[in-house]
Amino acid sequence: MKAIAIETHRLILRELTLDDVEYLARIYADPVVMKYYPKLITREETKYQIARMINGYQQRGWGLWATIHKADRKFIGRCGLIPQLVEGIPEIEIGYMLAKEYWGQGLATEAACAIRDYGFRLGCDRLISLIAPKHIASQKVALKTGLCYEKDAIFRGRTAQVYAIARPTNSK
Repeated sequence: MKAIAIETHRLILRELTLDDVEYLARIYADPVVMKYYPKLITREETKYQIARMINGYQQRGWGLWATIHKADRKFIGRCGLIPQLVEGIPEIEIGYMLAKEYWGQGLATEAACAIRDYGFRLGCDRLISLIAPKHIASQKVALKTGLCYEKDAIFRGRTAQVYAIARPTNSK
């Protein structure tokens, strides 16, 4: 059984399995979706990435999750929490990537808000999103999720904008 991490009104975020390789590889092979990433990701790289995510669930209990659209039960992307090292500082990132057919419907924002709340329930004091400077749609999702632009940083050799949010003092 695939463990569900988060359920929202329209989405199920569940642990990825190797059965998801083909679905995620299709998204990673789409040049429109991957426009702001360094390169397209191959099927073999996708398989390796999912294996690492599965290991992350075992080590931490969280990570990036398969994103399932409830209305049609389709795999539409991967969203979740990602441990990152940004300019030498450990951070937890809210990550979201959906198939382009599902853009413009508020689904990334719905997922990101649920992931933010999940991260705060886990005890994270701060969450970030790393966004390419020209990726306006992703910036809008971050802002709608309550993150604010903090700074530009060099991340994996490229400039990324760091959007951040601190846990509200009344939530633990």
